[in-house]
Amino acid sequence: MEKARAESILKKALSFSEADEMEAFIGGGSYSLTRFANNIIHQNVNEQRYQLSVRSSFGKKTGRAVTNKFNDADIQAVVKTSEAVARAQPEISELLPVPEPQVYREVDAYDEGTASLSPEARADAVAAAVALCKKNGLEAAGYFSSGMGSLGAYGEVAPLAVANSRGLFAYHRGTEASFSITTIGNDSSGWAEASSWRVSDVDVAKLTSAAVEKAKVSSKPRAIEPGKYTVILEPAAVAELLVYMAWIGFGAMQVQEGRSFMSGKTGRQLFGPKIHLYDDVYNDLLRGRPFDFEGMPVQKVAIAEGGVIKGPVHDRSTAVKEGGQSTGHGLPVPNTLGPHVASVVLDVADGVPFEDLVKGTEKGVLVTRFWYVNVVDPMKVILTGMTRDGTFLVENGKITSGIKNFRFNESVVELLNKIEATSLPVRAGECVVPGVVAREFNFSSGTEF
Repeated sequence: MEKARAESILKKALSFSEADEMEAFIGGGSYSLTRFANNIIHQNVNEQRYQLSVRSSFGKKTGRAVTNKFNDADIQAVVKTSEAVARAQPEISELLPVPEPQVYREVDAYDEGTASLSPEARADAVAAAVALCKKNGLEAAGYFSSGMGSLGAYGEVAPLAVANSRGLFAYHRGTEASFSITTIGNDSSGWAEASSWRVSDVDVAKLTSAAVEKAKVSSKPRAIEPGKYTVILEPAAVAELLVYMAWIGFGAMQVQEGRSFMSGKTGRQLFGPKIHLYDDVYNDLLRGRPFDFEGMPVQKVAIAEGGVIKGPVHDRSTAVKEGGQSTGHGLPVPNTLGPHVASVVLDVADGVPFEDLVKGTEKGVLVTRFWYVNVVDPMKVILTGMTRDGTFLVENGKITSGIKNFRFNESVVELLNKIEATSLPVRAGECVVPGVVAREFNFSSGTEF
């Protein structure tokens, strides 16, 4: 949806309001998916959908209603519904007035080639990937997706444009492309994935070759005893751990309620001195939306610098409690979740090519990625999960064999104190992280596969 169209719909909604205050956002766009398994494409879908979400307030009472119809009668109806809902609600003592107009940083995240990527183009790329897998006696499974706007892969809708009764207006349109492939052999598998706002950055042939090589090298895996090992974690594995850490600990509500690992630790050295953790949608590899659900500008937030805890991300509600300002991480009001982390970045100053991490390791375990991750202890950020799709034994700087998978139980806080080397940061999902070498990573048990 173009900016002018979005602004017109939001202004129309505001014109129907009889509430003390009103805010509204439009979200949506298009999302296309080509999915494959058993070396064939089995699903090709496209969804195009927009919705208008309206929140009306009368004093300390507020209510929300949503529609996906944009003619005048339906816009007016959803406004009136939100007003009726608001009047029926109990008061929220901490409810804040809608914010005044804000200034936003420009983010160039729209690529026409990605927005217009055809199903034929995705199918041709998948066909080439499958052909390489067949040539190597492997089966391929995965997906190639592309989209425009703020419609997520699972139907979730984020703001494309926000406006309110005090004159605030914000608009951002981006694109996204992702390719993921799992290569499956008789007793092994490999995996690779990449995402970017620009489809030309997603090298399907290179990703497929990497996944094929992993499946081949990890065939006939050895079983080794569980225990504490030096690990070489690929960026995808690092990102998985940090996403969970951010989810349970980077928000100000969690910190204020004493249920975050950061609670009471601002200014303390909690990680190693080389650890610089940020929430940064403006990172060039991410290029995220520069405002939150309330239209507040998103700030780059230092979670930790030099291993020293700096603070969490805030929405307006948590910021007011501390006499501070929102960092632009608010979810739709009202909510019980508090501020939401946008984009985790682990910044490093001395990264090397990932291959050099392997060459520099005398003995260790190389992990491609984790899955089935769950939280064991949120205050210590102890996580458990499994290795998957390429776990290898490294000896004297070389991969010597594939090994059977492990279950791990590890504190991410402790992990960030045991990092000895890092690779150059890359995008992994919604994170930008390096691969890492860390000592004494705890593999608690083995598997039969």
